[in-house]
Amino acid sequence: MKYTISDMNTSDLQQLSVITRSRLRAELRGLIETEGCMTPLKHLLSESENAQSLFSRTLIFLLRRMYDCDIEALYAQFQRLNAMCTQFVELYGNILGEHVDYVSYLPTESLPFGSREHDMLMLYRASPTDRVRGASTLKAYEPFTFTLSDGPASSSGANPEADWLSFLFAQPATSAHWSNYVKGPVFFARIKSGAEIRRGFDFVVDSAIPAGGGASSSSALVVLASTAVQEANGIEYEPLELARDAAKAEWYVGTRGGAMDHITISLARRDHAILISFLDQQARQVALPGRQFRWITFFSKAADKGRDVMIEYNERAAVSRIILPALIEDWKTKQPALYTQWLSALRSLEIGAASAVEKIETLLQALPLALTLTEIGQEYPEAFADCARSFPILVSERARLPLQVRTRALHKAVAVKRPNLMPVCICSVLYWTNHTQVCVTSME
Repeated sequence: MKYTISDMNTSDLQQLSVITRSRLRAELRGLIETEGCMTPLKHLLSESENAQSLFSRTLIFLLRRMYDCDIEALYAQFQRLNAMCTQFVELYGNILGEHVDYVSYLPTESLPFGSREHDMLMLYRASPTDRVRGASTLKAYEPFTFTLSDGPASSSGANPEADWLSFLFAQPATSAHWSNYVKGPVFFARIKSGAEIRRGFDFVVDSAIPAGGGASSSSALVVLASTAVQEANGIEYEPLELARDAAKAEWYVGTRGGAMDHITISLARRDHAILISFLDQQARQVALPGRQFRWITFFSKAADKGRDVMIEYNERAAVSRIILPALIEDWKTKQPALYTQWLSALRSLEIGAASAVEKIETLLQALPLALTLTEIGQEYPEAFADCARSFPILVSERARLPLQVRTRALHKAVAVKRPNLMPVCICSVLYWTNHTQVCVTSME
């Protein structure tokens, strides 16, 4: 969802501090009374005894549509945004204006959906220079500054993903810091869009998504930063393209994850889920059957994002994304009968045949139990080269250790049996001005 407001400046934002509960209650009453008999635009422009400025009325309208909550909860959102605006001005001066998303050899799908209860809010503006300045309302996250020139040189290559992987391969391992989830999108945009990326941005972010709680707060920040750098430089984009770019940008922190979270953030819509097909890389909105449900999953222990865990995750991704497809493709020449049975089982799975998964599990038993990367380099040099390019640390540190091949393949096959309703909920709404942007991403 995307909404646009024009000509927002410091005086506009200062109006947030004078929106009282009574004024908010009166405006909400007017909204409810005109629903069904007046278009949103007519309501916003209408004159009434409780009319506020167009900016305030528009912001009330958008936040109510986003959160659909009672007056106290909505008032809390205004207080939250007001506190962020105060911090923004103090920092930067006047404001002028189970993942199956890396499985390519099976027709996997996910059905994530969004909520408004656990969200991330970013207030930002374009910078006149190439500097990016970031701050959080959470005291544990210190402000930071970097420039576009700290990253890769502008690129105009025909294959930005290959250029991005080359840049990451040449980079020394980055130390853990929340700024990496902003640097990744900015540096990726510089490689993809070249000289069009000239301006940085200043921002304050506030998050109600538990950090390290398994709810992908990091991906939420990556998507917001991706949006900010595109908007700051006047670059148009499609939501699905932005999501895929953001997923690649997050590789900057060291992991090589998929795009499920990013796609959901970018495409989520109220009362809808997002059906994501990873085989053909398509996604569409699906209406949810009613509104009286809630599914939240958080980890009580913060996720470990250290080096060993990153390598373990990347091992799983490398096996599923590169090694297994190479082994199965090799059946075409070395075991053609087996490959023919595999294609037949996939077609049966796509049409919903009950026996398809069992057939696939039987065929996957033909895979080796384990292989080392050294052995893969000897037998499947192209797959090894892809691993070295995408997972350089994994290749350098675990070349002689066995990778679980058959177990990983069977695990993903079992996942195909399960209902593809994932307990991961993300939604996003953006509304901005010519000078200062306000982005909300919400996730469970």
